[in-house]
Amino acid sequence: MTTPTSETYGRFQINPHDRVTIGGKAMRLVYRTQDGYVLKAADGTGVSETFSHSVLCRLNANREIIHEPDFYSPDLARRRLAARVSRLSDMSSKQRARFRIRQAFVSAFKEMEAEGLVAGSDASISKNMTELCKRAVAFWEDDAPDPDSILRDIEIREGLRRKRRGGVAVPALAPIHARTLRRWLKLSSEVGAAGLADQISNRGNRNSYFSAEERELLMRTVRESYMSLNRPTKMNTFQDVKVAFHDANTEREQQGLSALRVPSREAVRLAINSLDKFEVTVARKGLQAAQKLFKPVGQGLQVDRPFERVEMDEWKIDLVSIMADAGLLQLFSTEELVNLGLDNTRSRWWVTAAIDCRTKCFVGAKLTRNPRTTAALECLRMTTLDKGRLADAVGAVSGWQMAGTAEMLVTDNGPAFKAARLSDTCADLGIVLERSIAGLPGMRGTVERVFRTAASTLLHRLNGRTFSSVLERGDHPAETRACLNVENLCFALVRWIVDIYHNTPHSGLGGRTPLEQWEADHEEGNYPLRSIPFERDDRLAFGVHLTRRVDKYGVTVLGVRYHSEVLSTWYNSVGRRDVDVRWLPNNLGAIEVKLDGEWHQLPAVHSGFEALHAQLWLEVRRSLKASDPVKLKWREDVVCKAINAIRNMNTERSLAFGLIAHDWGAKEVGAYEDGMFAGFRISTSEGQSKPVPGHYGQTLEPSEPENDGTPAPTVSPSREKPSAKRSWVIKGGDE
Repeated sequence: MTTPTSETYGRFQINPHDRVTIGGKAMRLVYRTQDGYVLKAADGTGVSETFSHSVLCRLNANREIIHEPDFYSPDLARRRLAARVSRLSDMSSKQRARFRIRQAFVSAFKEMEAEGLVAGSDASISKNMTELCKRAVAFWEDDAPDPDSILRDIEIREGLRRKRRGGVAVPALAPIHARTLRRWLKLSSEVGAAGLADQISNRGNRNSYFSAEERELLMRTVRESYMSLNRPTKMNTFQDVKVAFHDANTEREQQGLSALRVPSREAVRLAINSLDKFEVTVARKGLQAAQKLFKPVGQGLQVDRPFERVEMDEWKIDLVSIMADAGLLQLFSTEELVNLGLDNTRSRWWVTAAIDCRTKCFVGAKLTRNPRTTAALECLRMTTLDKGRLADAVGAVSGWQMAGTAEMLVTDNGPAFKAARLSDTCADLGIVLERSIAGLPGMRGTVERVFRTAASTLLHRLNGRTFSSVLERGDHPAETRACLNVENLCFALVRWIVDIYHNTPHSGLGGRTPLEQWEADHEEGNYPLRSIPFERDDRLAFGVHLTRRVDKYGVTVLGVRYHSEVLSTWYNSVGRRDVDVRWLPNNLGAIEVKLDGEWHQLPAVHSGFEALHAQLWLEVRRSLKASDPVKLKWREDVVCKAINAIRNMNTERSLAFGLIAHDWGAKEVGAYEDGMFAGFRISTSEGQSKPVPGHYGQTLEPSEPENDGTPAPTVSPSREKPSAKRSWVIKGGDE
């Protein structure tokens, strides 16, 4: 087989007004070179790309190019807007039949006009209408007659042959008005063939015959009557509908209201047919019958690339049994087992996990005591992040780099997955959210099964590296990894996922391990179709929904002020007003604010909040409050020092931030603001002036006001006077 080249397959011309789509990207011509073309994105963004003739030839031979000549020309754009259909194949059968009649008359007229037999006036068209109808038949028929039939008809007309016995059915078209044909000719010349398509099928009143109240009563009665294990017939349901409307009309008559129109038998039949077939089967025949009837038959789930389908579920796992089977209970003291809830006296742990169906890799996992939508959202966001930091924090041998945006997220019907926030987040990210059939958890128990299956290899892999004993951990920081708190539970979970499960052969992968499957897909170029969300998209999709009032200081969330020139201009025109805010607890460096229907990013006024987690900020506030309980106004440099100190303290405990789900919601943020940040404010640090040698005068240096022990009043930042008290220290200058 020869490779297509410009000689074997030929080149094609790309002009400035053409649109060329390669790999789903629409591009236009920048300029042509001797060896090919330079193309740019149609929207003008990004960099230009060079395509040689040989590359274009190969793509063209493989049918990977969509070439639309003159797509951006003004004339063609007007024609597309005037066309009633974009493609003739999109027309219905009846619409196509009417289109072919119009096209046949237009073609017949052009043929006779070329022969000089007809002109474009109404008189000439009317005079030659009979001949137009005869010639239009040839353009109207599906198949052209064979040459022998044509020759036979000519000889019959000339009297050279006898007429056919019994007659013959001759196709014919009815005459049309001259003005109608002229209108078709105008549409054909201005718009093209698509201009001859009509929109007759869109005519008519498409509103429901019944009022909203009548429709509601009809559908409610139909569902209650027909969707029953007693399997009533449609006639029985029709009788129930009549009774329901009779009772409703009797009650309405007593109230002095007009009677409802009673649906006919046909209306009830159409209402029954509009019900979901699966729901009807479940209600009338049971779940097993519905599963047998609607369950797809084939080779099972076919997934071609990573992150094409990600399944998420939550499990109430018995950590006591699992840790015992894995031999991990020996790592914890009796007191630690009580604190971790592993003594069978406290509630069990819940795990919200996401697994990529292509590679079987864990792409997200969250531990929580109380499974809520927050844990599902954090787990979904975890799928879009590189989790290498977590793997490094536990000293794992393998990495945890699996990250991307899922094309489809499949969950069960648990309460945490039904919330609107999860649906909205998936919609914002373009993720198709699909829920499995209730009672058929496709993944329920998978994690527990995987835990138990691979637990036998856990001690073997970790023995002599981390878990053999506290004294035999080698260079690993044994003191910081000693079993002291819930951090160790996260440590064990991450280490198991990264070094055990991802390196265990999986039967669904033909004996490959999940990590080998992930690496094989990437080596073969089988990458996920979508990248991780952009920073602003991440904040808008996963951010907490808040409402805050804009004042002259900007917008304040959890004691952090945010401002920008756009917000200042908006505030000067509308004044104090509530706005919608998207706040991401993982990064306090910026927020999104909706102004006049558009989202705008507001950076933090003070430095130090970039990539700062809200949990760390709460600890900063606690430390500041512990150092001075009554002080509310703090200098920026003091706050930055406290932030750095807290960050250093949490370096060894950062693993919990990645695994333990924290419930950040509007109520929780408001409670923190009322309890810890009432009246709290950060002031800009001012550089202190210094005496200049060789000059006269004195230098005044501002200093912090002395604390006399009097509690400061609790005021909001918007009501605090900008002219705060300031102490001044007088220093002498050189004379």
